[in-house]
Amino acid sequence: MQTRKLIIISIIAIVVLNLFNQQLKKNFTSSVLEAIKQNPEAIKTALGGAVAPAPEAKPDEEEQFKKQLADKANVDIGSTPVLGKSDAQIMIVVFSDFQCPFSKRGTETIHALIAKYGDKVNFVYKNLPLSFHPEATPAAKAALAAGKQGKFYEYHDKLYENQGSLGEDLYVQTAKDLGLNLQKFNADRNSKEIEEQITKDTAQANSLGFNGTPGFTLNGVKILGAYPIEHFEKVITALGLG
Repeated sequence: MQTRKLIIISIIAIVVLNLFNQQLKKNFTSSVLEAIKQNPEAIKTALGGAVAPAPEAKPDEEEQFKKQLADKANVDIGSTPVLGKSDAQIMIVVFSDFQCPFSKRGTETIHALIAKYGDKVNFVYKNLPLSFHPEATPAAKAALAAGKQGKFYEYHDKLYENQGSLGEDLYVQTAKDLGLNLQKFNADRNSKEIEEQITKDTAQANSLGFNGTPGFTLNGVKILGAYPIEHFEKVITALGLG
């Protein structure tokens, strides 16, 4: 019985000593950290000045925005239809893909800008069909064919509204709904001229650094991606056009 009591007392003593040591270590660590915080220069001196320099700060958002404003592109509109007045203060050009969900979001932003700024804005849509979207090129050909009958932007809107149903049935039905001459529509969308127009648009997009969709220019300022309307408004204000 006496031996058992001694064993229990020994165990309790060991536990207490361990806890006491842990607390001492914790207090010591806290004291060292506090000393470093309070005397950073002394620590640096003790290490012989061998403290690694702090990493350079990344450019802040305003610096990046200034660079964006300076990075302008000159887009050749060519024969592409323009939505709005040709002499509008704000010209927005997009290189886009009818099957791309981000392009659809970008189109919604453009409509919101037109609703807000009215006649101050004109809009130019150029095709940049991506290779992994099988309906992007057929849709682009159909829209350009509708443009041959003065209905490019009406057809453009219908394609984005029905993006989940892109295909031959939609292309023909949309042409009918817009009152297009179907014989001419079918001939135009299969023409070499329209195929070359898409190739030309794509080449121009790539030359400007637009390899994904959507890629915008706003009075020459490049906007890469489906930014919210606030970003476009920020550019408009910075250019003194708002």
